[in-house]
Amino acid sequence: MIDFLDPNTWDAPPDTGRVWLDPANDLFAVVDMIDYAWALQWAWSVTPNSTGRKFYATRSTRLSGRGGPQTKLFLHKEILIRAGEIPPSRKHTIGDHRDGDSLNCRRENLAWATPVQNRANRHGVAALQRVLV
Repeated sequence: MIDFLDPNTWDAPPDTGRVWLDPANDLFAVVDMIDYAWALQWAWSVTPNSTGRKFYATRSTRLSGRGGPQTKLFLHKEILIRAGEIPPSRKHTIGDHRDGDSLNCRRENLAWATPVQNRANRHGVAALQRVLV
């Protein structure tokens, strides 16, 4: 029986694809079709944020080849770069999800943000007003 209240059973919009992060737990990131084949070149995994309430699509890579230090790349930031979005300033270091869904990595949902802007978005309009005053 299909649970119609379970978002995992809903059809994805036709112009998006699912990048599976943890199929056993039905965790996936949603990307635009223009980024889908590109994203499937790598194995992406789930990384929780510091509170454990949100999850991000990440992959590890070595910066300088085989012996170099390992670093973690975030799918949403890689898509911003791939889309040609340039951070407006050096302070814009965070890839922000406009709708707050950390696994919605569609281009229209992503923007560069400063840490202050990102914190304000996390808590809604009231927090933004406090930051700007």
